[in-house]
Amino acid sequence: MALSSPGVEVSVIDESFYVPSDAGTTPLFIVASSQDKQNGAGSGTAAGTETANANTAYLISSQRELTETFGDPKFYQDASGNPLHGYELNEYGLQAAYSFLGVANRAYVLRANVDTADLIGSANPPSVRPTDGTYWFDLASSSYGIFEWSQTDQKFTAKTPTLITSVTDLVGNSSTGVPKTNIGSQGDYAINTTHVTNKIYKKSAINTWVQVGSSAWHLTLPVKTVASGTTVTGSATMQINGVQVTTGGTALSDVNTAINNASIPGVSSSINTSTSALEIFHNGLGFGDSTAGFNTIRFEEGSGLLAELGITAGTAQGPKFLQAAHTSRPTWKTADEDRPNGSVWFKTTSANSGANISVKLYSSSAGAFSAVSAPLHATNHQAIFKLDPTNGGTGLSVGDLYTQFNITEQSVGGQDDTTTNVGDFQIFRYEGGETIINSKTTFPSFTANETFTVRESLKNQEALDTAKTVTMTSGDGSTLGDAEDFVTAFAAAGFTNLVASIITEGEFKGAISIKHKLGGEFRMNNTSGTPLDDAGFGTSAAHSYGGFTANSTTLIDNLYVAPTGDSEDSTVGNEVIATNFKRLSYTASTSEPTSEPTDGKLWYDTKIDEADILAHNGTTFIGYKNAYSATDPNGPQFSATAPTTQSDGTPLVNNDLWIDTSDLENYPKLYKYNTAATISSTNTANQVAVTTTGAAFELVDKTDQTTEDGILFADARYHTSTEKNANNSTAAGTASSIKDLLSDNFLDPDAPDPALYPQGMLLFNTRRSGFNVKEYKNNYINQTKYPSSGSSGLGNPRFNNESVGGYYPDRWVTKSANKADGSGTFGRKAQRKVIVQQLKSEIDTNQAIREDQRGYNVIACPGYPEVISNMVALNTDRNTTAFVIGDTPFRLEGTATAIQDYANNSAGATVDGEDGLVSSSEYLGVFYPSGLSTDNGGNSIVVPPSHMMLRTFANNDDVAFQWFAPAGTRRGVVTNATAVGFIDSEGEFSQISVTESIRDTMHDVKINPITFFSGAGIVNFGNLTKTSAPSALDRINVARLTVYLRNQLDAIAKPFIFEPNDGLTRNEIKQAIESFLLELVGQRALFDFLVVCDETNNTPTRIDRNELYVDIAIEPVKSVEFIFIPLRIKNTGEIAKLGN
Repeated sequence: MALSSPGVEVSVIDESFYVPSDAGTTPLFIVASSQDKQNGAGSGTAAGTETANANTAYLISSQRELTETFGDPKFYQDASGNPLHGYELNEYGLQAAYSFLGVANRAYVLRANVDTADLIGSANPPSVRPTDGTYWFDLASSSYGIFEWSQTDQKFTAKTPTLITSVTDLVGNSSTGVPKTNIGSQGDYAINTTHVTNKIYKKSAINTWVQVGSSAWHLTLPVKTVASGTTVTGSATMQINGVQVTTGGTALSDVNTAINNASIPGVSSSINTSTSALEIFHNGLGFGDSTAGFNTIRFEEGSGLLAELGITAGTAQGPKFLQAAHTSRPTWKTADEDRPNGSVWFKTTSANSGANISVKLYSSSAGAFSAVSAPLHATNHQAIFKLDPTNGGTGLSVGDLYTQFNITEQSVGGQDDTTTNVGDFQIFRYEGGETIINSKTTFPSFTANETFTVRESLKNQEALDTAKTVTMTSGDGSTLGDAEDFVTAFAAAGFTNLVASIITEGEFKGAISIKHKLGGEFRMNNTSGTPLDDAGFGTSAAHSYGGFTANSTTLIDNLYVAPTGDSEDSTVGNEVIATNFKRLSYTASTSEPTSEPTDGKLWYDTKIDEADILAHNGTTFIGYKNAYSATDPNGPQFSATAPTTQSDGTPLVNNDLWIDTSDLENYPKLYKYNTAATISSTNTANQVAVTTTGAAFELVDKTDQTTEDGILFADARYHTSTEKNANNSTAAGTASSIKDLLSDNFLDPDAPDPALYPQGMLLFNTRRSGFNVKEYKNNYINQTKYPSSGSSGLGNPRFNNESVGGYYPDRWVTKSANKADGSGTFGRKAQRKVIVQQLKSEIDTNQAIREDQRGYNVIACPGYPEVISNMVALNTDRNTTAFVIGDTPFRLEGTATAIQDYANNSAGATVDGEDGLVSSSEYLGVFYPSGLSTDNGGNSIVVPPSHMMLRTFANNDDVAFQWFAPAGTRRGVVTNATAVGFIDSEGEFSQISVTESIRDTMHDVKINPITFFSGAGIVNFGNLTKTSAPSALDRINVARLTVYLRNQLDAIAKPFIFEPNDGLTRNEIKQAIESFLLELVGQRALFDFLVVCDETNNTPTRIDRNELYVDIAIEPVKSVEFIFIPLRIKNTGEIAKLGN
């Protein structure tokens, strides 16, 4: 500030300037690892491995910080503890970063958003643990208490039912269908566990499935059987249940006709097609002998027919289905009821192999299922009594379960009963608290004198209390009552546990509420008029029994239509039930249930012996057996040697397929059998090539996607046409078998367009086949993507344009993309492809690593030569301010030919990778071979060349400068490996010595050798960049010097931006640069330099464009690579003379 009185003002003007120091070697590591790893301290999740933090460039300063952020580097071993060298899921990048930070303190690490743990292989699709509170009906641990009676042997035999767990085993592929006829054998039992009613079936003698206890079941079990060949007197008579039967002939068929023509209620007969015996049946309904009663047949003699048939006069019992506890053993022996063969006792208690329904509940905190008791009872009120007899319901807890058998609640009635009790059961869950039903009818009105009855459950009583009648009245004497009148009439009926009231607030203010104070059950039925409907408690407001519609706007919680068997001959439900028991939602399966995979979940399918291959018939792709009917019935054969017969032992035929499993690196090596193949051989006598014609397997060209002899690799289908429908499932469903697919032509709508390919071409269906990587896609097939049906371009365009509405919506979609030549990617290469795809994506699109503040000067992605071109492009985006360290493949053999072919891309690869090196750059150094090191657990591991070179670069820069060659025995010694070599075809590490002849070849193709020298150890013995033209930048030390100069000159020049473009500024910047370069001369980076920044290169035109030019010429110091020492041998005394 200005002085206004005498004094001294001191101001400081900072005119100093210096070049900021360089941060030294700071690499960017681009890595892949598993997700949600534990941190190094074991105290939580490593933040850098969380999905939310993927693609974030972390600045890491120590080994400890690295493991806390990304966890310990993971290297896999086999079941015997042997290391898996070159395994695609090993975390090479993190291990290299850990090693680098052992000698340095600054590195950026970016983890790509791919969970390598997802790529751990399995033969079955992956799933996730169920959500907390999931119920599981454990079919394998349950017993079903089915005992079949033998009248012949007078004893019971326990029966183990077939458990139907897929709707594809049911008629109509529907959960309400009966088992298909191809399921089971005659006499077998089955339970349909795909539906909550768990219906029990038996396969009859005529090969049909009938529900146990049903009328159809009764009609498969004869009450009386007359042996084949029996003859009778014409016009003979007998009486059945009081109805006369007169035969019109002498054969059993005549007797059969006479019985059926007599129209005896409930009785029929037939001739057994297998035995020709006459069989007489009762249908099990409420008809029988007027004396003996329900389900009986009374035989009386007439004019001798009964005797001729060998039937004893008297009453015969029909077959019976009894559901009862082990303490109520049936009395079905001859001396008692004498029940016929096939009668069934469903033992409802677990003792002595009775029914025991095993239900389990999942706890996410425990990570396991635990058993929950679910005993069998006949009704809700019986369950309350059995589970909580003294309290009537208040002693029950939320989540208590019971299993109801005979869910129609049908009981044996009188002669008019037309409903049988059948085999089924359903699991219910107690919801707890008072049983409350709240009407949704506000301010109702009622007709006076209309009535309804109510039965309630009581303490210490199994049956519901005697029905009490509620009579509607009107408090004002009119013919209409209101809600208050309803409450008054309800109270007047004198219930023990029931109370009615009026809702006083909320949306349904003025409606009626009824509750059972103990949490028990009550049942209500209109007996005069419709007072329950008027109150809003009619059947139209009730859920179907055994069902429940959540959040319904019309149906009342806890209110259900009574089962049809609640009253005799009830075919339409008129009664309603109020109960706290609700149908249990569960998964029924023989193994622990899991949830469907999350969207984007990866699956490495390890099966090498499953392949769905289709053939083009000129119109579309069809199942292979449909194209070539005589080929192997089980599809392609998988073996290490060519098969000599089809899989069933029959002779090979044209177009039989064989996949050679001896070479998994090139899977699938697919061969097609040809009886007229061209066979080439050599005559051993004269070594002349001979060509003949004969039967042989011919290799299919995997790169041919144009001719009829080629093969296409693409997703085509997961199911057959009969198994494609989801039946309300929201998942992908279970894959159809390869054998079923062979004879099925279904295609998913995303299958390749067959119009683009010729007849005869094969289609390798990668969706259903194994040995590749797939990604789970939610709602992948839907009517938004494939709308409508019926016309071209609508619905499923690959299969009759049918609607996709019923399809499974989710799909496994192949993630491991095809190679550039069109062939598929399989095995470890598929795993690698997925990782590389994500690494490439992150390098190409990540903006954070392109920002100036990320001050790294070396780029590496250890273990992945496929991303070299991407790293070079990233460096270009950053104005080549870094040096790229590139790897060579782990499996590149240590021969001059193999290395030369790889470096020169003799295979014609289009991208960098295991087949060849495509990229070149003055700022790229490529090294060979790999090394043998140890992981953090002390286990031997194979590491890529960059693992060794990154640490070598750091050591070089620590003892010298970046412009010194990081090579030779002074600065190129490798300190983090004990041997060098490659991984052989058996997955073993093969140690090599990179000899001088191999090094000569590597020098020619600009690959830097890492080799062993006696007395020095492992040494980097190369200083070449992978440049495409000779120049000073073909050496690493010069390229790194250029990188250093770019960064430092940028730092020097930035302060001069927006300064006046005049001579003073030009002199200042020139002086700063000259001072900087002079220092580099002293540090052996430059021989000489020249800086021009004056009017000669800053013309008026340039000044007017606001430009300032500083032209710099440098002479970089080169490294010594070739030392020539001529040694002359002289005669004695000659050297002394030369000295004179």
